[in-house]
Amino acid sequence: MVLQSLIFTLTLALWFQGNVPLAALMASDCLNASEKKRLSAEEKIDGRVKVYRDISERLHQSVESDVGKQSFNEASSLVRCWMDVVASSLKDIEANINRKKKSGALINYEIQLRKSIVDMGDARLKVPFQQQGDFESWLTQANTAHTKFVDILFQR
Repeated sequence: MVLQSLIFTLTLALWFQGNVPLAALMASDCLNASEKKRLSAEEKIDGRVKVYRDISERLHQSVESDVGKQSFNEASSLVRCWMDVVASSLKDIEANINRKKKSGALINYEIQLRKSIVDMGDARLKVPFQQQGDFESWLTQANTAHTKFVDILFQR
């Protein structure tokens, strides 16, 4: 009886531990209503990774658009939001992904993140000095996440 209770408690602890980043991301204002709904509806990690990729792509396009319009304050707030999305997705993926099989959704997210890193490196050069810190922080976070995604995919 004690062993069963211990196993049940450990199982619940691991389950809740894996869902903490998702809950934190859902509470933020970074996501629109449809993205929150899609994330909460997805039970499997591959489905959530697809949603993370879509969110990242939307934020990427928004930041590039704001930089092009020279709306640098809006771009900086989007970059900070995007940094939260990347961090939360990394925690969720590390906790729940099956490392034995390559996830097609994770491969697509890794490719999207790699392209975003290149584009944000270019965009960082266009923003005023005061906002460059946000872009550099995002680049550091994104490079860390990208490296971990590659490690997961290729077992380095």
